[in-house]
Amino acid sequence: MVQERWRNVVAFLGLAVAACAGPDRLRDDRAQPAVAAAADAPAAPSPDAAPRSILPQVADVDEDAVQHAFSTRHAHFQPASWLQLPGWREDRLADAWAAFLRSCAALGRKPAWNGPCERSTRLGSAGDESIRQFFEREFALYEIRNADRTPEGVITGYYEPLINGSRVRGGAYLFPVYGLPDDLLTIDVRLIPPNLRGRPLAARVEGRSVIPTPGGAYLIDVGKLQPDVRDKKLRVRLEGRRVVPYATRAEIERDGLAQSRVLVWVDNPAAFYSMQIQGAGKVRLPDGSIVRLGYAEQNGHPFQPPVRKDAAEPRKGRVLTRGLDVGLSDVEDDTADPSGDAAEPLTRGSQVGRPKPVPRPKEPLPPDVERLVEELATGKPGAARQSVARPAAPAAEAAAPAFPQPGPELLRAISADPSFVFFREIPDGPDGPIGALGVPLTAGRSVAVDPRTTPLGYPVFMSTTQPGRKGRLNRLVMAQDTGGAIRGAVRADYFWGFGGNAGLQAARMKESGRMWLMLPLGQQVAARDSVAKTRGLAAVAPELDCVIADPDLCVEDR
Repeated sequence: MVQERWRNVVAFLGLAVAACAGPDRLRDDRAQPAVAAAADAPAAPSPDAAPRSILPQVADVDEDAVQHAFSTRHAHFQPASWLQLPGWREDRLADAWAAFLRSCAALGRKPAWNGPCERSTRLGSAGDESIRQFFEREFALYEIRNADRTPEGVITGYYEPLINGSRVRGGAYLFPVYGLPDDLLTIDVRLIPPNLRGRPLAARVEGRSVIPTPGGAYLIDVGKLQPDVRDKKLRVRLEGRRVVPYATRAEIERDGLAQSRVLVWVDNPAAFYSMQIQGAGKVRLPDGSIVRLGYAEQNGHPFQPPVRKDAAEPRKGRVLTRGLDVGLSDVEDDTADPSGDAAEPLTRGSQVGRPKPVPRPKEPLPPDVERLVEELATGKPGAARQSVARPAAPAAEAAAPAFPQPGPELLRAISADPSFVFFREIPDGPDGPIGALGVPLTAGRSVAVDPRTTPLGYPVFMSTTQPGRKGRLNRLVMAQDTGGAIRGAVRADYFWGFGGNAGLQAARMKESGRMWLMLPLGQQVAARDSVAKTRGLAAVAPELDCVIADPDLCVEDR
């Protein structure tokens, strides 16, 4: 009887606390993780931190509201408390609000986002504390960890450069900036059974798509070319009746692109290469006007930046990073992919050379493919390999370049990178360039990420140091871009903005950091949702690439 009475008292006190907290606070606290079940103990709260609610300790907390750890193929996601975020209460969130609203412009119609985005319109010009409460109320917090559960990764920087160019070729302006080529096609590898990938296949062509089809008139001959990790597509072209990998950088520089319009001609190939790495830039014409260029497409080959190995320390090298205009920077070679699939190209971002003849696999080919192979190998009428007409390489013209030109070593190193970016003209203005999410980037509040482990558009809290370790850089940012060098779970590229000062900061930035992902409370996550059956144990979904599968931003290979 006494025990029953005490249980009633405890229940009454719990309800009283909940009533005092109010519905908003109740929703916030119920979204917090079961801290006792976390792998790591939470950091001690700061003296000025808000007191922790006792609601998660009440016995009747809804099990569906409790967070659980989960893993995908490339990352681990550990439930976290808002009290764990270093500098969360000091960050000026009003500065990040505009970037968040831009994410809503891209994601607001998606099921998990329509609620938070609709409610965000009610805040108007809210202050930091109101915005902080909004995020704590609407999102569940997870620390992003590497696949091996380690919490730290690499944070670098990028920016929007300004280079010199001209609408017409001549003088110092000899290096073409190409638009989207007319002959660039794609193959969705999900249409090819896994056991047939890399083998010759018959196909048909519809518009810009190559579709594997028994009895098709074309032969897919792409070897070990890997698909883009975001859309699972190969970038290819036709050579006669063969479908082959698109031209590499060395081939484009040597032969030109007859199927692509030149947007502008620039005076410095290394500065242009840096603009390709950044994914956007501005070109100043001789009359002082500005042409703004944004990312249009990539040739489908992996990003392999220049690396000059150090004989004394073979594991270190000198890499042209995303933040430099010209020259090789003294940084470690960070191009290795911790997930183990470094051959895969990322959006924005294989060896140099022509496609090799179709190999004869040991297993028999389907009859239609065998017929195509025979026709192409024996040169039967109508099956001769057709070469694509290309313009002759422009002759060198004697003219003083507007900028100091890079030396032959750097030029050779750049040419060895098979990746190549194509651009499109976009309107100039005060906003940042258009990122992979399709919205303008916000200086200091946008980051480029690996879309498999950090979904595009989502809020991320980043804890790192200023370039050169000159103070902490703890702030809320939005994952609104991708990059060919941005690979891995705890990996981000911080957007510094436009111009020389931003470029200097970006060039100096290569810091250790940690990242926390904010998921809308109603977000469906396949790996996380499967944990309900295991009652608190970490769900592991090694077959899943994307933490949030999305038909436009990150698709699964299945």
